[in-house]
Order: sequence, then C-alpha cells, then structure tokens
Amino acid sequence: MKTRQRAMLYTLLTRHPEYINEIENNGVDHLKRESIDAIIDILISAFLAYGLEDNDKPNNYGLEIEDLVDIVNDAD
Repeated sequence: MKTRQRAMLYTLLTRHPEYINEIENNGVDHLKRESIDAIIDILISAFLAYGLEDNDKPNNYGLEIEDLVDIVNDAD
C-alpha cells in the first residue's frame, strides 16, 4: 500500500481506531475477516457518499476508494 493510500485509509477510519491499530500491528494483509468486512463497509459508505459524480460514475476520489477496497479485500 502506498503512503497516500494508507493516509487516505486512516482518514476514512478515523472513527474506528481499532481498525487502524489492527493494521498497524498486523499489516493490511493479516486482518481478521470481521475487520475486513467492517472496513469494506466503511469504504463503500464513503464511496457512495463522496465518490460518485452526478451521473453515478466514480470521480477521482471514488476511484481511490475503489483501490482501497481492492487492497483490503485482497487481505483475505
């Protein structure tokens, strides 16, 4: 995960420090299944709220969120 992606992920997880701690302690590749599901739910919520243009196509922020979803989902 790139530095910018990590910073963005941590910003999106600000209200959920337990997941930030888990990532810091274990790495994104070694998350618990429950944590992966919860983080993906958080990312999808952010995507739906901020990542779409009026025509429902992803904006740049949405594309970055999609990348984070892929990174977290690959931890499985």
